[in-house]
Parts: sequence; C-alpha cells; structure tokens
Amino acid sequence: MTVALHGGLYEEMIYGISGGFVLAFLYFILTHYKVYKSEYYNEEYVYFSSGRKFFLYIGFLIVNLCVAYLLFFIFALIFAGISSYVIKNF
Repeated sequence: MTVALHGGLYEEMIYGISGGFVLAFLYFILTHYKVYKSEYYNEEYVYFSSGRKFFLYIGFLIVNLCVAYLLFFIFALIFAGISSYVIKNF
C-alpha cells in the first residue's frame, strides 16, 4: 500500500471500502429475501402477535447487522489487497 500525501484516502482504501460495503449490503438483502421465501415465514410467522413479530424481527436485524459488519471488514481487507496488487502490477 502507498501513503497518501494529500491527506485523503488512497485508492486501495476506496476500493476496499466500496467493495466491502457492496458485498455486505448484498448479504443483507439476500438474507432478508431467503427468510421471506421460507416455509416458516409463510406458514407459522403470520399467526404470531404483532409484538412477537416485532421482537423477532429486531432480533433478526441485530444478528444480521453483526454478521454484515464482520463481512464488511473481511471483504474490505480482501478487496484492498486485491486492488493493491492490481495497482502495483498493472
């Protein structure tokens, strides 16, 4: 990686952050879609009370956001490494 002397973000960091954000966002959307299409959601979840649905959804969001947060940093590091290699060699 190179040092940005202009005080801003360097290219590897921009590519890493944007790639990590996009993949974490895709994970978040795909997880919601898979839960929405599941049998449990269509058969059992509809009979729950509104309060129970709210707390189940908040719990799902908390767990899902924690996983997406970890995936963001993992993919950001991977994309930063790949972009650093590509920028140096090409």
